[in-house]
Parts: sequence; C-alpha cells; structure tokens
Amino acid sequence: MGRKAGIGDADGRILDSLGWGVLVVGRWSRTILRYNRRMAEITGYPAAAALGRHVAEFFGYLRGLDLEALDDEIQRTGGFEARSLRLERHGGEVVYRHLRGDVLDGGTGEEEAVVVSVQDVTEREHMRLCMARYLTREVAELVLSIRPGETLAGRELNVAVLVADMRDFTDAAEGLTPEELFETLNAYLAPMAEAVVAHRGMIDKFTGDGFMAVFGAPSVTGGEAGRALRAALDLVRVVDGLSEARGLQGLPQVGVGYGVHWGTAQAGNLGSDVRMEYTVVGDTVNLAHRVQALAAAGEILATWAAVEAGGPGFRWGDSRWVRLRGRKAPVKIQPLLAD
Repeated sequence: MGRKAGIGDADGRILDSLGWGVLVVGRWSRTILRYNRRMAEITGYPAAAALGRHVAEFFGYLRGLDLEALDDEIQRTGGFEARSLRLERHGGEVVYRHLRGDVLDGGTGEEEAVVVSVQDVTEREHMRLCMARYLTREVAELVLSIRPGETLAGRELNVAVLVADMRDFTDAAEGLTPEELFETLNAYLAPMAEAVVAHRGMIDKFTGDGFMAVFGAPSVTGGEAGRALRAALDLVRVVDGLSEARGLQGLPQVGVGYGVHWGTAQAGNLGSDVRMEYTVVGDTVNLAHRVQALAAAGEILATWAAVEAGGPGFRWGDSRWVRLRGRKAPVKIQPLLAD
C-alpha cells in the first residue's frame, strides 16, 4: 500500500480509455463514485446502474468475493493489496478477476475514496497469479505447462535451501484460541513468504510454524546461495519489525531460527493423481533442516558450502564444527551477521 493516485472531474475520458476496469468507492460511505467503460463490460452493468449504490449491494451476488474482509482492510489502510479471485455469478458461471485497491488522493467531492483496478483474467492466469504468491514465476509456468496425466521428471540441480522455523512456538501458543493461533502464524508467515519470493525463492512447503524455501529450482541461473543468504537477512528484519509492532499492541510474538545450505538436490513431482506437488528432496534438504535446528531465535546459520557459494558481501561470525544427527562426519557452519 502507500501509493496514491489522483483523478480529477475532467478525467472521465481517460478512465474510459483504460484497458482495465476502474471503480472508485467512497472510503467511508462505501458507495460507488466513478465507474469506467471497461468496468461496465466486465460486470455487464452500465455506469448508470452502479453509481451511487453501496458496493456490497451492487457486488453482493458474487460468490467468492469477501466484501467484509476487503472493507475492513480499506477502513484500516485505505486500500487493499493485489489479489486474484475465483468468482461465481448467478447460475453457477465462474469468472476470474484480479483486483487491487489504492488510496485516491483527495477523493471525489468531500469524501476520501479508494480506486480499485479490476482485470478480467483467464483461469490459467488466475492460477499463475495465485501460485506466484509462494512460487517463482518459472515454477508457476512449469506447473501450468503440465498436461493432465503428465508429471515432471526428476532433475538433479545445485540449489540453496533456506529453512525457517519458529522457536518455542508450542509454549507461546499455549492459551491462545484457534483464531489467535492462526492469526499469529499468518501474521508472520505471509510477509516472510513474500520476502523469499522477492529474492526469487520458491516456498517448497510450509511446516506449520515454519517453511522450507528453495533457490535454483526449476532452473539454475547462478547466485542461488547469495540470494538465499540475502533472503535470510531480510527475514530477520521482517520478523524483528513484526515482533516490535506486535509487542506494542500486546499481541503474541515469536522468534525464528534459520538454516541455509547449498548443494545438489533432486527436483521434480512427487505424489499421486489425487495430489501432486513440485518439490526438492535429498541430502542437501536434510542438512539445511539439521543446521536450522541449531540456530537460536534471530540467528542465521549457514554451512561452509553455502558460505563459499554465497560469495563476498556478507558479514560472518566465527565458524565452528558441529556434529549433526544422522551424519558421521562433522559439518562446518558459520553464523551470518546482520548489516
């Protein structure tokens, strides 16, 4: 959020020339103030049928559109983040829409307003947009390219694996209601996942109170270890900022430990016709998990392989040798220090 747009009274022709739908809604009244030609084509209703009506009254017939959640976000922040929705009209017709809402600088008339952009997307594009929240664009496109009955053959790749796990979450969750528990998990995991994707990492799987991310699958482009290490540093900043804000609000806080390893792994489809997932397996994955288990809250531990592959530009603490469960030879690890 935070971006502002301004639309004056004389800009109706500009709105109508846009290739996507535009809807301007009063932030407090929730009434529809502006409505362009493309929006009329998307909805099937002319502007005259929409202007002045309450947005919940006008769009309430769509199943899959959580107007209460959008309204709450608008009231708190002045807009809402981009999202892709699968909607069902009267009669069971399914349509796909991509929405984004931003603060409208000055509003229309006396009321502050929110401008909502609406794009009509295909089912394939909807799936790609949804998957892109946690997968790299390359993985999303690869998964969507698979025909029914096909699977992705396993490939051996050099990847960096980043594992993040909350510390003492079981104790921290004691006494929380189910709503409070999931609010806490989502409050941390959602922005953490976004930080990983920003560094072109793939969220391979969530583990309840943590996740495993992979850098370098389905294709190796170079610099995977460096991107994983920079993502880990960003994750520390994200978690610290969240915990500080939540502490001031009296909300539950958690600490997170991180482990990074770089090496050879096997990437491909695992599962059955009922449920299939693209994932990465092998000793590299196991070692990243073992190293992560040694990290204290807020600490990033990397294997020597990840340190060397990561290249220059990082600050490191003193290295040490450790013995890990399931491995005969000791492993050299080193803590990555924040800037």
